[in-house]
Amino acid sequence: TGRLWVYVRDERPHGGVRPPAAVFLASPDRRGERPLTHLAGFQGVLHADGYAGFNRLYEGGRTGGALIEAACWAHTRR
Repeated sequence: TGRLWVYVRDERPHGGVRPPAAVFLASPDRRGERPLTHLAGFQGVLHADGYAGFNRLYEGGRTGGALIEAACWAHTRR
């Protein structure tokens, strides 16, 4: 089963000058290596669900440093 990864940016609420943007990347699977590759040069806050594939992005050994996790609370009741 394939996966469509969607990454968005909107810095306007924080005084940013860059315009909002979205990128859609397709992969043949949902392996955790995909977001590691997609976000290799990214630094900042990642708002995502509890998918375990994102965990390595929040760890200190990552090139560019760990991302800051802004967890999604939509699935807390599960």
